[in-house]
Amino acid sequence: MLLSGLRRLLVFLAVVCGGTAAVSLVLGELAHASLERALADGFYVAGSAVLVGSFVLGVRGPLRSEWSDTGDRPATPSLRGAGLPRKIRKTTPQERTDARRNSLALFGLGILLIVIGGSFDPTRRIF
Repeated sequence: MLLSGLRRLLVFLAVVCGGTAAVSLVLGELAHASLERALADGFYVAGSAVLVGSFVLGVRGPLRSEWSDTGDRPATPSLRGAGLPRKIRKTTPQERTDARRNSLALFGLGILLIVIGGSFDPTRRIF
């Protein structure tokens, strides 16, 4: 089970890094920028966006919206009631723990992307 989780994590990281690199290279080529600079900027932007997402996920309050009042349907927003939630409920300890862990994981991913961007940046040298 641990190996399958590690495999999924590595695939996720490869997709995020590969997608960021591909988009960065295409946009850098369109802007006639150097490829190293385009990669660095792309990873900086992606890392910053992930860090903002980590912050937003980490500062959510202790209340959650209930969109559906029946247990047989998935809880999705409906157009009835102007898209307002049915009721507000307090989060469970498991939800708070999950939110904290997800926020920390996103923070680590954001820092990793910024470090990767720093390794490509032609104006900065690590050593």
